[in-house]
Amino acid sequence: MKTFFEYFYYKFSKLDNFNHQYAIHVLTTTQYTLFLNMILLFIVEPLGLVGKPSNPVIVTFLLLYFALDYYNSKLYKGRFEEFKEKWGIEDKKNRKVGNRKIILFIIFSWGFIFINGWIYNRYQ
Repeated sequence: MKTFFEYFYYKFSKLDNFNHQYAIHVLTTTQYTLFLNMILLFIVEPLGLVGKPSNPVIVTFLLLYFALDYYNSKLYKGRFEEFKEKWGIEDKKNRKVGNRKIILFIIFSWGFIFINGWIYNRYQ
């Protein structure tokens, strides 16, 4: 999974004219969304924890987001050239497969919100 996130970071850095902070924020937001969906699917809904979350819960989740962003910043800052050497000369077929994996990961992590709502019948 770590290699996938490195590839994700590399592709988004290239996409936005080597704006590395943008790539880190996109990666963090996508990882965090997937994390929240897993919490909804395996903890909140099965335990019946519905309703408005309390302020400490909101603050905790915000702190988790910023901690993940800080971790990703420390992990990927200054490593673009390393990733460019690794994936800069990939052939067209591998590039297409990699792009599809990234797109599917984004769709999956964001779309899982709707899947959770559908599974637990939240759209009534």
